Amino acid sequence: MHIRFVASAILAVILFSSLVFGECEPNWKPGNASTSLNNSVFAFTKWDPDGNGPQPEMLIAGGAFTGCIMSWDGNSWNYLGEGIYNNNGSYAVYALAVYNGDLIAGGNFTTAGNCIARWDGNSWHSLGSGMNATVNALTVYDGNLIAAGNFTKAGGVDANYLAQWDGNSWKPLGSGMRFSYGNASVLTLAVYDGNLIAGGGFTKAGGVDVNCIAQWDGNSWHPLGSGMDDFSILYALTVYDGNLIAGGFFTKAGGVDVNNIAQWDGNTWRQVGGGMSYLVYTLKVFNDNLIAGGAFYSAGGVAVYGIARWDGNSWQSLGSGMSSYVYALTVYNGELVAGGAFTTAGSISASRIARWNDTGWHTLGNGVNNGVHSFEVYKGNLIAGGEFTQAGGVNVNRIARWDGSNWQSMGSGMNNIVYALTVYNGELIAAGDFNSAGGISANKIARWDGNSWYPLSSGMNSRVHALTVYDGNLIAGGFFTKAGGVDANYIARWDGNNWQPLGIGMNSSVAVLTVYNEELIAGGTFTKAGDIDVNRIARWDGNNWQPMSDGMNSTVLALTVYDGNLIAGGLFASTGGIDVNCIARWDGNNWLPMSNGMDRPVCTLTVYNGELIAGGYFAKAGGIDANWIIRWYGNNWYPLGGGLSSGMEGGVVSALTVYNGELIAGGHFTSAGGIASANWARWGVPQPVEGDLNHNCVVDLYDLGLLVERWLDDDCMYNSRCYEADLNYDFKVDFEDFTRLADNWLAGL
Repeated sequence: MHIRFVASAILAVILFSSLVFGECEPNWKPGNASTSLNNSVFAFTKWDPDGNGPQPEMLIAGGAFTGCIMSWDGNSWNYLGEGIYNNNGSYAVYALAVYNGDLIAGGNFTTAGNCIARWDGNSWHSLGSGMNATVNALTVYDGNLIAAGNFTKAGGVDANYLAQWDGNSWKPLGSGMRFSYGNASVLTLAVYDGNLIAGGGFTKAGGVDVNCIAQWDGNSWHPLGSGMDDFSILYALTVYDGNLIAGGFFTKAGGVDVNNIAQWDGNTWRQVGGGMSYLVYTLKVFNDNLIAGGAFYSAGGVAVYGIARWDGNSWQSLGSGMSSYVYALTVYNGELVAGGAFTTAGSISASRIARWNDTGWHTLGNGVNNGVHSFEVYKGNLIAGGEFTQAGGVNVNRIARWDGSNWQSMGSGMNNIVYALTVYNGELIAAGDFNSAGGISANKIARWDGNSWYPLSSGMNSRVHALTVYDGNLIAGGFFTKAGGVDANYIARWDGNNWQPLGIGMNSSVAVLTVYNEELIAGGTFTKAGDIDVNRIARWDGNNWQPMSDGMNSTVLALTVYDGNLIAGGLFASTGGIDVNCIARWDGNNWLPMSNGMDRPVCTLTVYNGELIAGGYFAKAGGIDANWIIRWYGNNWYPLGGGLSSGMEGGVVSALTVYNGELIAGGHFTSAGGIASANWARWGVPQPVEGDLNHNCVVDLYDLGLLVERWLDDDCMYNSRCYEADLNYDFKVDFEDFTRLADNWLAGL
């Protein structure tokens, strides 16, 4: 008691001292971008945002993935503005080019411009009134931007599938294209021997018979020999070793058997090593080789699977190829980059985008490929659980650990979703909808000892959504009615050996658990706990269930303790007739509103830097823009940067925690504050320092004061990790935490 009195005195002196603290602004950091894009990649280009300035050249990818266009700076993927979309819900970027220093995107979209738009480094702009249908290809010829596609009008002018932009207005190229059997389509463009080359499915150009390919000399259209055979389509053009190379779906060029790829020497068509077994979608020159990508499985009789290289004499594979189609190729930072519909490249997981160098195929970036539902800190690592199967390009199967730099697997993971995580008796507990963990039978719940997964008896008969520790027991809540074969209606406790019920349980599912004022708190869809009316939230005093005033009028999804109050979030709009709108605080006797709440459900809550953090589906909190995440301090809501975005409706923040001085958010989203972050993101100061509890980038007397305060707070285990004062994550503040803080303080002096 004497020690605590002295500590309290020290705390008072520290907190009321006139100290000047260094300023350090927190912000969003990459979480990082996805190792993959969530749908096909159709186009690449390189773009330098400041020309010859200090900013690095970027790789730009366009496709059908969320947002349709992203930039890669060598470290992470980033959106260009809010991306590109179509108001009718169907959208893609099919073509990219650079014109007059601006990035040009063409495709099927309406939000940045009608099917074509330019990015000046800060915002999207239309090019006149754009096109009346899809843009498939872009290039620059004779000082003009050339666009090709399915459109018949460009800027309101008749253009018939091809148009040129001089920087101010659209003009046609002759009378454009026609197709003898219906509508024409121009799919690819190139410049060869001073002429513009167009390829596609057309049979006439400017009234001249051309058969899928034609050349424009600046005044009129001309054929290249007799072109391709009937009912053919040309998808790709490039120049290699002085010849024009054409790829697509055709068997003859100029009457010669060629099989989907051919070369034009200026006078005649010739085959390229026997050609491909099926469609060629894209062509590129890399390291003096011609690279072809597409839907083929052999080239010149060699097994190649979607991608192949021609050295001038024969076709060769690039590793073991891709698992599906390759639609786009480019060269960036001395490496070949491939994009398409594939989910593996060679033997690695590299969904839809991969890079090739002398050592083989590699991914671009880090991230998680599906939703995150839960976080926990265990043995110094951040643990994430959810729907994902990959993290940072590593196969992880619904659970993974982050050591501060890299994602790692935990055994072979789970065979289905992980919804909840906690630590009990020095082991990590994972729960969800799985029935195996690490390859062993584990019904909905399992424990990890640092090396292997083990079951907890026979587990549950249905999914588990919530975990916590109370009174020395592990508590689980969910949709189950049996635990370890024992009746345990939606909630049960594990004493280290056996499962037991808590009274007679609930009459419906339990979604969330926490501890407040030495009582267990449960929230969910239930209206009864035991035989007591409770309305979606109840407290367990160790022997019986008790109501908490009138409860809520709909589901409770999230609980935490903040500033001495219990905070509840969910789908509810009111409590006891009081409007609270998805979030409310309990002062020990009554439920109270928090400003005017949110416009949509709250799914998760935590405490970071002395502030309450809420995440969910909401766009606004207290009337201000929030974008799925918000902080509460004093009596008001405040934004966290620009919040999170998925580029479209349907995003959510479903998990929050604090790790290594940073706030960690997980869910379904693609960017945080405009920075690409695939389903998980980090918020914090530029360089976190262990022991910097007030996040001002230094360890000082104020941090010592906060540590003393948390030491004096005996129930810190239930108070969001003692407001981060538990520096070694052992669920208590003790001498070791003081030692760690002192070491970092002295190191900074």
